[in-house]
Amino acid sequence: MNYIKEMNAFYDWLEINELSSSAINLWYALMHINNKAGWAETFTVAESVLCVKTGLTDRTLRKVRNELKQKGRIDFTSRKGGKTPIYKIISFECSEIKSGDSAEGRSKDSTEGGAGDRSTLIKRNETKQNIEDEEDALVFFDKNIARISEHVKGQLLSWIDDKGEEIVIAAIKLSAENGATTYAYVKKILIEWHKESLQGINQVRHYEKRKHNKKSNIVSFKKKVSDDDGYDYGF
Repeated sequence: MNYIKEMNAFYDWLEINELSSSAINLWYALMHINNKAGWAETFTVAESVLCVKTGLTDRTLRKVRNELKQKGRIDFTSRKGGKTPIYKIISFECSEIKSGDSAEGRSKDSTEGGAGDRSTLIKRNETKQNIEDEEDALVFFDKNIARISEHVKGQLLSWIDDKGEEIVIAAIKLSAENGATTYAYVKKILIEWHKESLQGINQVRHYEKRKHNKKSNIVSFKKKVSDDDGYDYGF
């Protein structure tokens, strides 16, 4: 699945199809999560995570989720026992290939098939692609910095697309450790790391250790910091 092509196709689709703003918001959130899952055919995500990402209540989330399914943009399977639902994004590219199929037909086809294949797929998704709260930057920000707004959510998603989830979470952790209560502090850290052309979490860790040791006068400016200097940088 191509992220940009799907987004552009969605914009075009909205020109001739009605969809509530809440449903649009949910579609964006599911696309982001599926991107993190490596564009798996199906993936799982807790309703609590979706509520944080979209700002929707549980009741509204279920309502617009059904709206997206009825419009043929997603399919989902609810499960008992407190298990997270299984979602599937209905790709516009696949829709073009199967142009003769109705949205309802595509939704039905996605829930049918061999029981053995479905069982194997569910097990794989549960072990490899289940999105946990503590691994999600948006949820982590909401829990440790401040209630996340739509503006901040959009900003964080942009940083995630650019730098990756792990680095964004590291910036949030560092901000929380310094008592930050706004997105501005997180943004300041991310901009600093960007200006330093840091690539990957290891470079970020090394950079922060050097800063810490320089401020504490533990090592001189030119001394190379070892990887086992004992500094706990929090991520």
